[in-house]
Amino acid sequence: MHSWTFFACILLFFPTVFLFYAMIQSRLELEKRATKRLGLSLLIWVLTIFIVLIWLGHPVVDYFMMVMAMLLLIVSIILFFPWPEKSIGWQRGKPDRIDERNIMFSRAELEPGSERYNSYYKEFPDHKEPDDAFRKFAGLLQPGSTFYNPWLFGAADAAFFTVKSLHPRTDGLVNPLKQNFAPEHITRFITTWAREMGCHSIGITLLQPHHLYKTGGRKHNYGEPVLNSHTYAIAFTVEMNFQRIRSAPRGPIIMESSAQYLKSGTIAVQIAAFIRTLGYDARAHIDGKYQLRCPEVAKDAGLGELGRMSILMTPKLGPRVRIGVVTTDLPLQIITSQHDPTLLKFCQICKKCAESCPSQAISYKDPKDIGGTTQWVIDQEACFTYWCKAGTDCGRCIAVCPYSHPDNLLHRIIRVLIKTSPLFRRFAIIMDNWLYGIKPPERDLPIWMNP
Repeated sequence: MHSWTFFACILLFFPTVFLFYAMIQSRLELEKRATKRLGLSLLIWVLTIFIVLIWLGHPVVDYFMMVMAMLLLIVSIILFFPWPEKSIGWQRGKPDRIDERNIMFSRAELEPGSERYNSYYKEFPDHKEPDDAFRKFAGLLQPGSTFYNPWLFGAADAAFFTVKSLHPRTDGLVNPLKQNFAPEHITRFITTWAREMGCHSIGITLLQPHHLYKTGGRKHNYGEPVLNSHTYAIAFTVEMNFQRIRSAPRGPIIMESSAQYLKSGTIAVQIAAFIRTLGYDARAHIDGKYQLRCPEVAKDAGLGELGRMSILMTPKLGPRVRIGVVTTDLPLQIITSQHDPTLLKFCQICKKCAESCPSQAISYKDPKDIGGTTQWVIDQEACFTYWCKAGTDCGRCIAVCPYSHPDNLLHRIIRVLIKTSPLFRRFAIIMDNWLYGIKPPERDLPIWMNP
């Protein structure tokens, strides 16, 4: 055997190991289609190499091995080399403040025939027709909705009930005895403590006017100007369970999202209460009692980008997170990660969430310039109407996103290569569709979740 033939054999061994590892990892992730396809690919690859090795003494085989190794090297260079690419060139302005009364959760709280209901639709008549559409359906967590499951919906309702019990504790009295700390020291304590409580990522940014709603829209602050003079915003994420997300839009999705709203709310309330004991004002922003738009704050805190779904895309978990925010006047050290345009470039060419969206609320088109900021905007009326029909908060876009895969070695390698090479970025989308499907099937419910 020639030395270069032996080198070729060693080189061809690496794809074998990778395919075997990817197959095992897919099996652990309960991805049946990916496991079968990777297993078949591994079998074909190994049989090809084995057949060649049987006839290794034949001269033609030496050339065959050399050609195979050269092709592997060429393909690797093409896919993995960091080819130069144009800057994304998107604008990062400061969009106008939003009236919270216009978000779907606020509109859903309006009671037909009430003074507030009549006043709202007199001011915003264009919203009446789409809102009448969602009111025709059963509604979130209601019997009669498509995916109604008394156990899962009851568990989600219980979590939301507990979140509401935290609403009076989002704000509170401040200790009149103010303590002084070095910003970097108290910042280190808060961020480390937050991670111990279950945060996946955390950042700190200056609170900007465009983060805040212009006018309140929920029952406790409807129509009131949103006033918040805090200097800093602490934004953090908590992870949502991959297996439950993969069953979206069925019951486990809202059971999981409600559980993580509760977890993020509990963490935020504790951090805010702690800061107030130090003599500084602080407010927790949790589900149902926000003064601001969490994704915008999290983006400016360096936790991710606003992707095609118009929600936060994080580098390690994609959109599979829930966000909590605490605003305060406690002097803190600004902590942000460098913005990663790769996430936006990936969203620009992927479109998998748009393909799978049951309500077709996600745009296939390029992002728009809105108030000096380039971003995607979903059709919130279409999205929420489907929620009211399904009875859950859907989550299909999150479930099918290639970035939502578990944060393990296999998917970390893929994400690093996506960040490195624009050609591999496109190849990764093709492979994700081949392994998991363009529209991956919903995962079956485990036995314990079925009534």
